[in-house]
Amino acid sequence: MSAAAPSDRARSGPADFEAILRSEGRRGRWLRWGRRGFWAVLLVVVLVASLREAKVSPADFWRRLPQLGEWLARLWPPDLTELWSSFLPALWETLAIAVVGTALALAAAFPLAVCVARTTTPFPWLSPPLRAVLNVLRAIDTAVFALLFVAVVGLGPFAGVLGVAFHTTGSMAKLFAEALETVPTETLEAVEATGAGRLRTFAYAVLPEAMPGLAGITLYLWEFNVRASVILGIVGAGGIGYELMVSVKLLDFPRLATILLVILTAVTLIDAGSAWLRRRLG
Repeated sequence: MSAAAPSDRARSGPADFEAILRSEGRRGRWLRWGRRGFWAVLLVVVLVASLREAKVSPADFWRRLPQLGEWLARLWPPDLTELWSSFLPALWETLAIAVVGTALALAAAFPLAVCVARTTTPFPWLSPPLRAVLNVLRAIDTAVFALLFVAVVGLGPFAGVLGVAFHTTGSMAKLFAEALETVPTETLEAVEATGAGRLRTFAYAVLPEAMPGLAGITLYLWEFNVRASVILGIVGAGGIGYELMVSVKLLDFPRLATILLVILTAVTLIDAGSAWLRRRLG
């Protein structure tokens, strides 16, 4: 009997082990389902609380929908009397804000990106505080920056240029740093093996590899800044956005229709041209 006991235990051992595994598997599945259920309930609670806090009222929307339809009907025909005298010069002012703001951001973002990227920074200890500064610049919207600079330099496009430049510097430097970090290490090692220093390695290995990506990022952010610069007129930075705000306040719908057509045409042409350039550079 004593000799058979170990044999019985040996035979029952694998079965018991499989039962334990099945039990653990069921417990793991229940835990996973429990976690998923918890996050699903939390998501629903947050969504419902947000809807209540945002005072979303479909009933009010449907009740006032006929008024919106009436306003849309009043947009036609557009009033073209100020097209050449006011709207196109205001559009050019908006484009100038985007161009100059993006150019200033490019001048500041490129050296910042070189100092932030892990593969190119000459001072690794400087990277974390610079990343924190870039996060602050990205966190503050262009319109908020423009509103602050209106108080500093006064009303006009210069405040818009500064707003675009500061916000875009944060976004551009972060994206530039990521593009620089994606350069294959094999390319760097091949150039360094020739005895090239840090500056030559950057000029002959990093920059040529990253240049298409850097150019594409610059064009994309310029597109974004053109659209953002339209909104800057609301905070007093001039441009076509100011004319848009005046038309909305006066409920001058034919004038508003012309401004919207001008903005739509300009943005469409800029997006198409920028996309074509990005494809060529890619």
